[in-house]
Amino acid sequence: IPYFQEVIVMASTCDACGYRNSELKPGGRIPEKGKIITLSVKNVNDLSRDVIKSDTASVKVPEVDLELASGTLGGIVTTVEGLITRISESLERVHGFTFGDSLDENSRSKWIDFKARLNKLLSLEEPWTLILDDALANSFVAPATDDLKEDNQLAFEDYERSWEQNEELGLNDMDTSSAEVGDAPTNTSKTE
Repeated sequence: IPYFQEVIVMASTCDACGYRNSELKPGGRIPEKGKIITLSVKNVNDLSRDVIKSDTASVKVPEVDLELASGTLGGIVTTVEGLITRISESLERVHGFTFGDSLDENSRSKWIDFKARLNKLLSLEEPWTLILDDALANSFVAPATDDLKEDNQLAFEDYERSWEQNEELGLNDMDTSSAEVGDAPTNTSKTE
């Protein structure tokens, strides 16, 4: 993938029912820094941009107060439109029973309002912002042009992971000293 790193994409399609699924797993070494990707969504072409969201990426859309923790939805390969649709469908599926007949009118009204605001993102009534924050920098949004520097709607920001993020990822306990020793040349001759 241009401008990106090694990834493993697992895709499957059922010929009988048409169900499609794609998952993404990182390949290669663990990056030293995390990455925040910010896309200003302004037109239909932005909805068609390819998105790689790893299972370590959180998703934010500040305009609708949407925040998904890392791990939500897993790792997926989709488009901006597909990501928002998947989020909406996932919320509907998870909260379908929660927001049933027994829900009080105030809570039901809030849910309906939130769902309407989520759907407005795809109709592009107003510009909005998609933010992927990936502590392992394994996520990506495709640029609109061949040169990343020319795409003024897309920004990438590297950052130092916090101790808490490293802890959550299991990196604080990782000992690579034996791997480094294994790579060093050894002297096998003995002097007696």
